Amino acid sequence: MGRTTIDDKRLTAVFLSLLRSSLWDRSLAEREVSLFSDLSSADWNAIWEMARRQSVSALVGDAIENLPGTIAVPPELEYAVFAHTDRLSALHRRQQAAVEELTALFCSGGLTPVYMKGLEVARLYPVPELRELGDIDVYFPEDTYRQASERVRSHTEGDFVRTPDGSLHFQFHGFDVDMHRSFFDLPLRTPIPDVFSPEAQLLMLNIHILKHACSAGVGLRQFCDLARAYSVLPYSESVYREMCSEAGISRWTLLLSSFLKKNLGASNLPFADASFPDPSPLERIVRRGGNFGHHSTSRKAALAGRPLFRKADTFLRLLSSLPFSLRYAPRTTFHWLSSLVPGQFTCK
Repeated sequence: MGRTTIDDKRLTAVFLSLLRSSLWDRSLAEREVSLFSDLSSADWNAIWEMARRQSVSALVGDAIENLPGTIAVPPELEYAVFAHTDRLSALHRRQQAAVEELTALFCSGGLTPVYMKGLEVARLYPVPELRELGDIDVYFPEDTYRQASERVRSHTEGDFVRTPDGSLHFQFHGFDVDMHRSFFDLPLRTPIPDVFSPEAQLLMLNIHILKHACSAGVGLRQFCDLARAYSVLPYSESVYREMCSEAGISRWTLLLSSFLKKNLGASNLPFADASFPDPSPLERIVRRGGNFGHHSTSRKAALAGRPLFRKADTFLRLLSSLPFSLRYAPRTTFHWLSSLVPGQFTCK
């Protein structure tokens, strides 16, 4: 790829400027344009690699394609970006069709699926296709989960695997599907709130980031989801803050808001009246491994190995993250350790 000609701090600044541009559907600010002067091909390649590691390449690619003519982008990168984003758009259309068919399968059996993240949160973006997609996550409450599980087993071929957190994993038209029986995976003492409420959606996205930050790692795609959700969803801050307090994640949510404001320029954040802490502990986690930690050297080796190696790697990551997780969400951490760790070594 070649040696970059600017330091990591400036590379990151350019990358985040591009990301914010597409995330908020705005042009670069005048002060940001100066960051792009004298970038070499190696610099551009490094920025593009950052986008791919963090699973925000569609957003960054869109920003690159719409840069002002005064900013020169290497032609070979322009072609690579165009080809890559075109493939992601096609994948988005394929997954949309698969989800529509999966929904029809459930609804024809009198079941109502609740989709989490993915295509659902993509609707909150200025251009939904710019939200990179991964697995299909669908939720059913306990009283219909067994019926949903039996229906999908009887209408779908292939393997069905019970994951460590109790979800059912299977494939549908080439896409990985995780069917969840828990919407929050939190130690809530009060009745579960309506999963269709804005506050519940925010809490689900919030805890999803925390869960991965405290284990394998997490990338910027998930932070972009929450930043868009805070901006678009008509949520009650007082209700949401009470839910965070009940879940024992107020301190974590404050750190998360600090990260979103500094790095993504997010607004309409909770705890805006408080003094935001330094987000560097969370920044280090994001830089370390990219999306779900898949780009760290040790995680790559574990993912390529046997299931037991992957489970052992996840367990070790849980332990190594304890100083962070116990500082920002101790009650939730104990809940996960008591429920997830045994599952790591019993599920097939």
